[in-house]
Amino acid sequence: MSVIVCSYGEIHLKGANRGYFLRTLMQNIRQALPEGVKATVKDTRILVTDFTDAKPVVNCLKKVFGLTHIRVCASVNYQTPADILNYLGQVKLNGTFKVVINRADKNFPLKSPVFAPQCGDVILKNNPQAKVDVQNPDTVVQVEIRHNGLAFVSTGCERGLGGLPVGVSGRAICLISGGIDSPVAAFMAMKRGLAVDFVHFTTPPYTSELALQKVISLCEQVNTFGNHGNLYVVPFTEIGSQIQKQCHDQYTITLMRRFMIALAEKIGVAHQADCIFTGENLAQVASQTIQGITSNNFVAQKLPILRPLICFDKDEIVHLAKQIGTYEISILPYEDCCTVFVPSHPTIKPNLAAVLAEEKKLDFDTLVDNCYNAIICKRLPNTSAESFNKPQK
Repeated sequence: MSVIVCSYGEIHLKGANRGYFLRTLMQNIRQALPEGVKATVKDTRILVTDFTDAKPVVNCLKKVFGLTHIRVCASVNYQTPADILNYLGQVKLNGTFKVVINRADKNFPLKSPVFAPQCGDVILKNNPQAKVDVQNPDTVVQVEIRHNGLAFVSTGCERGLGGLPVGVSGRAICLISGGIDSPVAAFMAMKRGLAVDFVHFTTPPYTSELALQKVISLCEQVNTFGNHGNLYVVPFTEIGSQIQKQCHDQYTITLMRRFMIALAEKIGVAHQADCIFTGENLAQVASQTIQGITSNNFVAQKLPILRPLICFDKDEIVHLAKQIGTYEISILPYEDCCTVFVPSHPTIKPNLAAVLAEEKKLDFDTLVDNCYNAIICKRLPNTSAESFNKPQK
């Protein structure tokens, strides 16, 4: 009988809180699995059973944060070591291999350094073309000897996402623009156990429905990694227009970013979020210099702003975007609101006093309130009815 054996990482280190982390992980796994497939915890392993085809089940598990390794195994009942050796005599291999023994049942009569060579000898006898290579093998034959006369034997392993189960660290508000960086930032937030809600700023009629659909597609793709977040669409045209009319154009982007942070925090506070995430990357564009980032920090009064990509190279961000399936969506040629209002020569080192002086030309609080009251919530696939609602004042 085949069984998928999953290992988890950091949860082992959580001490008295381990039960909470593990329960959340199991809940996330069960939500990710196809109907009818079962998952149980046994002896520090998660066993997935009752499937006909392992491949789609493994693909689902590879999108669950908290799992480190996923192995499709044969479940072997044994009374003596010979029963395991008899099964290994049926294993077919090409190339090089090594045997790894995990002896969880300390009552098993043979210790790992003794039993591993015996397993290797049986495999070699039935696969004369194979060779042992303990340094860089083509195949790792892993034998987990569990309790109650049960062993799991595998010849392959898939890496999981690692990190922590989504939800154990609280909730984040992620600013998502439609570019490459912000979906990756949301993914990184989820990896550290945060559930993510998305905030996107539109400027109709300057930005189109296609641009909004692009962002919806990005959120849907991020949600496939066990997230159940909302998308809050914020109509930003009036704020952008007022900044253009009343303020010096070199501060346009700086002021827009400050309004965005204020609105994201207002949404976050209304929904008991714990932090704000952005895809900002140090010195990548004019608004992401130390001075520009500092200007944004002074807007948020109640929630911290986290920037997981702050020191990444662009190539590293692109690589991650391709891995999680957002890159091809992000490069679709639809403008976001920042590109619509970007001035010819934005300041790259905005002085906070000068920024505040420009901001005083505007009725900041009224603009924020009016914009907030016009927010539209978009229901995304996998968003639970309980978490979907309009921000409250």
